[in-house]
Amino acid sequence: MDQFNKTTILFIGTLSCLLLSITAVPSTRVFELAPSQAPTVQPKASGIRLLANLVAKNAKQFSPEILKFCSGTEHAALCAETIAPYLAGEFDPLKALEMEINASMEKAKEIGGNIKKMLDNPATEKKAIDALGICQSQYDDMVDSMKEGVDLVRQQNVVDARYKLSSVLSYKSACDDAFTESPGVHIPFPEDITKLFQLTSNCLAVMDAIVHKHKM
Repeated sequence: MDQFNKTTILFIGTLSCLLLSITAVPSTRVFELAPSQAPTVQPKASGIRLLANLVAKNAKQFSPEILKFCSGTEHAALCAETIAPYLAGEFDPLKALEMEINASMEKAKEIGGNIKKMLDNPATEKKAIDALGICQSQYDDMVDSMKEGVDLVRQQNVVDARYKLSSVLSYKSACDDAFTESPGVHIPFPEDITKLFQLTSNCLAVMDAIVHKHKM
């Protein structure tokens, strides 16, 4: 009897396992991270959006008229920065040109003043005196030409004003030559001189554009 019970229990257990294996359904569940655990990807800043922001910033700083006025110059940013603080109301290209020439003239006066200080300074090298003297004369002539240029622009005579401004380049060359012919002596204030002739270059470019426009 005991043997029969053991056999019966074994048979029932085996049958139960068999039934479970037949009826079992394999799981198809996909495990996902909870929302708080899911990795987040920060979107990269769009290059187009950054460019648009930059344009918008410049548009707030400089009017469209100023940007257009300076667009034909070689140093457009310097052009806009120079004239923007002094222009208000309706944009006048001749007034803007006058401001640009005035900025050039102020820089020329500054350089001329610094040259005079060097000439008056006993510590200045003797071999530099002659070159500095020539440059002082040239910078005085530059300022005079720029003053005449401003007066001509006020008379709406841009053609002759351009002629006056172009002479500034000749005065610069004469100053450069004076130092070239003085071995061991270097031109002082190179950064200021570079800025002066960037400003002057802008003036000439604007004048060319105005003259060309009126010829059409």
